[in-house]
Amino acid sequence: MQRFVRDPEQLERWHQAMAALFPNVQPGDHILGIYRPSGAYFYQNSKLLGAIESPEFAAAFFAIWLDERTSAPKLRQALLQRVATP
Repeated sequence: MQRFVRDPEQLERWHQAMAALFPNVQPGDHILGIYRPSGAYFYQNSKLLGAIESPEFAAAFFAIWLDERTSAPKLRQALLQRVATP
């Protein structure tokens, strides 16, 4: 997220919020993040972990993979591919 947010204090606050929200994962676990204009919601194995209610956080968090400046352009391209519907 440092690529998209220049305020180190804001990054630290978000880091603390994520550390409190995200559990340790085990093999087979799935974490799902959902973007909403009001913030980001996170689920583990279909159970709501919680949310970080900040539009700025949501934009910066999902920019990690979806922004043009991502460090993983091939992953971004794959994520943005439209799936053909039958």
